[in-house]
Amino acid sequence: MASTGPDRAYGPLLDSNVHLWDQAENPVFWLSDRTMLRHVIGDYDDLPDRYTLTDYERDTAGRGVTGVIWSDAGAADPIAAAARVAGEQGARGGHGLVKGLVTLGDPTSPGFADLLRRCREVPLITSVRVRLAGTLAATAAAGGVSSAGDAHLVRSHLALLAESGLVATLEATGDQLGEVAAIVEQHPGLRVVVDHFGWPTDLGPSGRREHMARLARIAQHPNAATRIDALGTVFGNWTTGQLRSWLPAVVETFGPDRCMLGSDLPVEHLRSGFDAVYEAYDTVFSDLSAAERRRLFHDTAEGWYTPA
Repeated sequence: MASTGPDRAYGPLLDSNVHLWDQAENPVFWLSDRTMLRHVIGDYDDLPDRYTLTDYERDTAGRGVTGVIWSDAGAADPIAAAARVAGEQGARGGHGLVKGLVTLGDPTSPGFADLLRRCREVPLITSVRVRLAGTLAATAAAGGVSSAGDAHLVRSHLALLAESGLVATLEATGDQLGEVAAIVEQHPGLRVVVDHFGWPTDLGPSGRREHMARLARIAQHPNAATRIDALGTVFGNWTTGQLRSWLPAVVETFGPDRCMLGSDLPVEHLRSGFDAVYEAYDTVFSDLSAAERRRLFHDTAEGWYTPA
């Protein structure tokens, strides 16, 4: 259920992770089967079949949101999904909330190069999200695929992604951060955003220390940043105290110039809502300077995810 917190502005905010979808027009696979991801996000029967920019604006009215980055949740046709969002933006005279689009792609697929070509047809697409957690097996190096031929294909396609100027948003769990580090190191010209601050799975103190060490290996490379979002997916029924034990360490590791905040609406409605998330961010990062908070809440997402 969405939060009904006070009518307050946290902004200016550039929400770095928002999902918009329409199951009737371009179905998201895991919404078509509402048991598929229960082991990840719990019971999600209450998620709507249609969530639009108008719905998001209703849920965040008065909160200081000046822009959003849309991320494809898994539509059947990712380019069509991105084009639809861009079209909705165009219908508003190009002055709507959507500032950048993150589509989905699989670099193990022979069609990846064609997907990159199609991305050029939608100028607001600034990133391709690669799901290591689902599409690339956690095996050997070179992106996690097992055969030498597939490894070569992945390296070739990631090189094409770098040449395209698009950002690689890598969705991986904590135990796959070594693969993420290898990609960052092998492709210094590829700008990489680590999704969900590396999606930690061991939430205990020792797991936190190990996770931060893995993130530190990635953060030493200037072509890497991270997106802090998906709180309900990572932590379940999270608390602000729990976030305080994790999120400041992530920002200390990357710096506010390479960290950005997101709501993960409407998925986060399963656990809390926009107000609860941003009230927590506001509290957890209250010790940062005004300039650092500005980067964390707005400027970093603008620099990594909006068209040049």
